[in-house]
Amino acid sequence: MIVHANCLKINWPKSDLIITSPPYKDKDGYTEQLIRGFAERSYESLNDDSLLFCNFGHLAAFKSRPFRVAMMLEDAGFNWIDTITWVKNHYRPLAGKRRVNNLSEFVFMMGKGNPTIDRLSIGVPYQDKSNIKRWKATGGNDLKCGGNVWNIPYETVRNKKDKLHNDRFPVELPTRCIKLSAIPKKSLVLDPFVGSGTTALSAKLNGMEFFGTELDEEHFKTATRRVSESKS
Repeated sequence: MIVHANCLKINWPKSDLIITSPPYKDKDGYTEQLIRGFAERSYESLNDDSLLFCNFGHLAAFKSRPFRVAMMLEDAGFNWIDTITWVKNHYRPLAGKRRVNNLSEFVFMMGKGNPTIDRLSIGVPYQDKSNIKRWKATGGNDLKCGGNVWNIPYETVRNKKDKLHNDRFPVELPTRCIKLSAIPKKSLVLDPFVGSGTTALSAKLNGMEFFGTELDEEHFKTATRRVSESKS
């Protein structure tokens, strides 16, 4: 279910996993009050021993902002388990001479209680196959942990009408979060900042239940349409 509402003004159901991407920029509604409210409500609604994944991008003028967000999640009670770097290999080339082009975003992996994960659900094959026998943790399989650097490109948008959201991410990103969390089918995934509905779509494709909110009417319509038109 996707609800057209301010996430802080409605009740949230108890959830098994939260995957979200709050506003990065002031013009899109970012405030510390919003983030603190989101962090506190997330901690309250999330079941014990469960995970929250928070995607947050770089900002040229506020380089510390992503980490301030992660620290506000800590203040709400979450354990900061890891920082995943999403290498998106997509950027608008810079014209100036003061910064390098940004090819990545952060995904903060936060825990309530002591959640366990399934590392090999997003594992990668060994390049050197002799390592299969050397490392017992793999159980003799040609698969190792994919680590905390995720290379997930997405297609270049050539037409404005195809750009569903300014700060979008590919379906593969929340899909990896779902797999890594090791939650069973029909678990409830929650996203208080639905945007164009990518997390909702991933939840449906992976056999999960979903609840989310979106304040912007056009994004709400887009997300609802994407999910309703998809086939699980």
